Amino acid sequence: MAIEIPSSLVEFILLGPTDDRRQLQDSPILGDVWVAFAREPDACLDLLITPRMTLPAGQVADGIEKRFSSLKGLAARPAHDKDPSIAYLQGIVAARLNFEELLRIVIPMTQWWDDRRAKDKKKKPPHELLRYGPGKEGENKTKRVVQAALDSAIKHFAANVLPASSEEGKPLTALDRYVVLAGLILWARHQDARETAVGATDKVLLVLKAAKAGAVAKELHGLFLKVSKDGESKPVAWQISLNRTASPALTKSVPAVKADAAKFLFKVDCSAITWAVIDSGIDGTHPAFGKARGAGVRITKSFDFTNFRKIVSLSNSRKEIREANLRELLALRGLLIKQPNAKGRSELGKNLEDLAQDAQARGSVHWDLVMPFVEIDPKTPPVSNHGTHVAGILGASRDAVPPADRNDDIADGMCPDINLYDFRILGPSIKDTEFAIIAVLQYIRHLNDRDNYFSIHGANLSLSIPHDVRNFACGSTPICTECERLSSSGVVVVAAAGNHGHKSFETKEGAYEGYAAFSITDPGNADAVITVGATHRNWPHTYGVSFFSSRGPTGDGRLKPDLVAPGERIRAPFPGNQWGDLDGTSMAAPHVSGAAAMLLARYSELIGHPARVKRILCETATDLSRERSFQGHGMLDVLRAFQSI
Repeated sequence: MAIEIPSSLVEFILLGPTDDRRQLQDSPILGDVWVAFAREPDACLDLLITPRMTLPAGQVADGIEKRFSSLKGLAARPAHDKDPSIAYLQGIVAARLNFEELLRIVIPMTQWWDDRRAKDKKKKPPHELLRYGPGKEGENKTKRVVQAALDSAIKHFAANVLPASSEEGKPLTALDRYVVLAGLILWARHQDARETAVGATDKVLLVLKAAKAGAVAKELHGLFLKVSKDGESKPVAWQISLNRTASPALTKSVPAVKADAAKFLFKVDCSAITWAVIDSGIDGTHPAFGKARGAGVRITKSFDFTNFRKIVSLSNSRKEIREANLRELLALRGLLIKQPNAKGRSELGKNLEDLAQDAQARGSVHWDLVMPFVEIDPKTPPVSNHGTHVAGILGASRDAVPPADRNDDIADGMCPDINLYDFRILGPSIKDTEFAIIAVLQYIRHLNDRDNYFSIHGANLSLSIPHDVRNFACGSTPICTECERLSSSGVVVVAAAGNHGHKSFETKEGAYEGYAAFSITDPGNADAVITVGATHRNWPHTYGVSFFSSRGPTGDGRLKPDLVAPGERIRAPFPGNQWGDLDGTSMAAPHVSGAAAMLLARYSELIGHPARVKRILCETATDLSRERSFQGHGMLDVLRAFQSI
């Protein structure tokens, strides 16, 4: 088992001492990637690669695939992780790579690599990075730079001294820091963690004690020799981040936001409105999602995107990978297409091959080829109760439940006649990838563009991805950018603020708990999204904002959340004809989705204008007399929103 490099050491090498640090870097490898590889130096990690702005993602994916197949001397991958699963969507590429593959395959394809090339018109210019390594003089320079960085780290962590200079006494450059950190991760791959340490500082010192400058420099020297022989590549990639995981952001709440009064007074009928629930799945057999008097179900379609990566993987151009992926895709529970015969399997395999070749032709994703692999029977049981509960808050119908099963705890959701699209992206561990969520958002845009009208009017994302300040500007992560695109296309996008408002902190003096500002999560950091915090289900003026609800402002100073809605002990459907309570901003978000849907149903001129819907809901919210960064504009008030128009 490889040695883990503590994140505090990674950040010290990458960014300098904590009291003299700027969270800026020019490396295309973003901070979360450095930290993740330091934690697991010998692992293959899911990465998102952003292409240069003027280039199609398919071209970048194809370039990565070709370099992966052609480079010699790459370290052997474990049997269970042979396939790098390179795939692409509009504006983003996903790949599963180890650290050496990242350095040899992707980094030489970046603009950063090209910018650091010495400009010599007479001969092929070497890259500045290679000046550290191939020759003996370069190897000695590498060793001196590594030694300076290690000495600086030891003095800082052991004695809280702040030297951080090179062998000439000058401050270490950014490139010096990247080289040292890369060398440490390469070195750590082959080390066994035999000793153990308890405290955070002890763990750092244990690594620094084991790491010798000569051994680290030797790893770098070997890498530089390989890179110098790998051949050139065009600068087509911009930066690399982690393919982040998402987690759920968890009956008297409908009257609390006055939705019942608005429905009665304004005769709201949402049967012509359709909302996407992007979550863990909706139980289509639950009677609460039926139409009145047993006239069918309101879950229009269900899609399972948890295996989307295998559908658009460029590895499907290889027969053995394609056949393995096809077997796994056809084993998906509830898949609508029948188990095909030999001819049908061949046609489906050809679809996978065509999708892989689209990247080589610089084409966009052919969604009609994707659909047979993701459309499932809405009656397929979901993997958790989260999506069913969220959908129930938005659209449960008391009248659709058989009279014998009704009791006082069963009530209508916000829009008991609304139609639902079920998009499943949260897997059995209630975690999944940012890439799959982006795929769903792009598919919703495709559906609306294809049909030339709004097949889907809004989307609810009751999920949470913490934003890392070392990476993208706040609100500019891949998922936030995709939410902005979806909103610009006319779809109302509602997201949970996250449940990070109260945290446990570890300090030298011990652990303590406290409230956390700047804790809004993605995609709630996106400006156009309606970001929803949580409050008590029926006594919001007494209890204010829920202790767990993430607080604003955003990292770049914008007001978030936009407003709050009930999110404590909310009763709604569970799979298997059950009902139960859950807490969280996940429960608050569908209240706002329901309010937005009601506005679109009553005032059709608002369809396609999500910014106006957001403005109406925010400007008519009830002030709870709490800090704006806690409550946003206040508590959702549906009746006042209707009366304002």
